[in-house]
Amino acid sequence: MIKEQDVIRMKVPFPSVDSKLALNAHMYICGKDTAPRYGFIKCQTLKPYMLNKRVITHYVDEAADATRNPFSRTSRIDCDKLFVSYSVHYDDRLKTTTRPDICGELYHKVKKTLTSHDYKTIAMDEEKLVALNALISKIANDK
Repeated sequence: MIKEQDVIRMKVPFPSVDSKLALNAHMYICGKDTAPRYGFIKCQTLKPYMLNKRVITHYVDEAADATRNPFSRTSRIDCDKLFVSYSVHYDDRLKTTTRPDICGELYHKVKKTLTSHDYKTIAMDEEKLVALNALISKIANDK
């Protein structure tokens, strides 16, 4: 079961199914796990253009360190957005393999940065999310 602090790899159809987030799997930190409602915070490798442009306003940069995180390179954790889903199941095999989570110290830093600013909640298109990711499935709605 996916829980807070876990890091998973998935493709997210944002802003569309043709975007880089949908075409390539990125790492996401689970920031809310009141199943079946989940919230994820995007991580990406820090790139030179990010240093000069204000693409992301609120973020945490974290060096690769297997004692703290599963990142293989310095990464930027985007605290401007929280990607949420309401009725899908995330298979445990989505968890990163170097280590399945981030350390408590980093998680608290990320949550503090996220909640001390006006972050945007983005509801993921669950049909497209399931279509892009074989290990994510729709939960049957009994209503």
